[in-house]
Amino acid sequence: MSQPPPNDSTRVYARRVTSLRSDGEHSMNAEPPRPRTVGHRGAGALAPENTLPAVQLPIDHGLDLVEVDVHLSRDGEVMVIHDEDLRALARGTERVADLTAAELARVDLGAGQSVPRLVEIFALARGRIGVYVELKGAGTGAAVGRLARDGAAQGVELISGSFEPVLVQELRAAAPAIPRSVLFRRTSIAEMIDTCAAVGARYAHPCFRPLEASLVDALHAAGLLVMAPHTNDPTEARAFAQRGIDVLATDDPQVLSASSLAG
Repeated sequence: MSQPPPNDSTRVYARRVTSLRSDGEHSMNAEPPRPRTVGHRGAGALAPENTLPAVQLPIDHGLDLVEVDVHLSRDGEVMVIHDEDLRALARGTERVADLTAAELARVDLGAGQSVPRLVEIFALARGRIGVYVELKGAGTGAAVGRLARDGAAQGVELISGSFEPVLVQELRAAAPAIPRSVLFRRTSIAEMIDTCAAVGARYAHPCFRPLEASLVDALHAAGLLVMAPHTNDPTEARAFAQRGIDVLATDDPQVLSASSLAG
């Protein structure tokens, strides 16, 4: 059975807890650790989203991870595409689940790109960047877990999560060593903590604003790492970093450069 490589998220958490007092408050002299940086849908502002060129851009800019979205094709391949159909990207009416991987590979997404398989993303990322897989379609948790178990993600730092706890639980059952996240629309702090605990998630990913310091601190106090909603605003990205959020994402990798985050 293939196991994921050593994961930086453990080291991030170690730095996090050393900057907290025993009562959960930040030490007055502690600097928040450097957040990890993620290219959202690759670099969706600069190339067709969720395609191989979009994944290459965060690699070129030195980001830590790339985020991609997945659905299953008709023949059970894990395909990298955000929506369940082709309306937004290719003006088609077909559903991803009704097309084979070969048919999806012929869909024109612009710039000579088509819908890639997740294994192609892993091959490009291997040894170069981590991959954060958002589980979208039915069965994707189990399918991504099988790919990892069979060695497709060998040499790739892999994190995976979903808005749907059932998909996160699928992933947990199929490949329990993969760090998991749960994405949240606006809800209570208690609900986020309880849901993450129920599926053994390491990351809470609130996809709403504002992210108050009290929310971030409460999630940290519960032992969770915090992911921010993606932002293309350098000022907001700096504010997220200063708030101690652990993982930042953007459609434009330049927004999360070291110089941009430093202000």
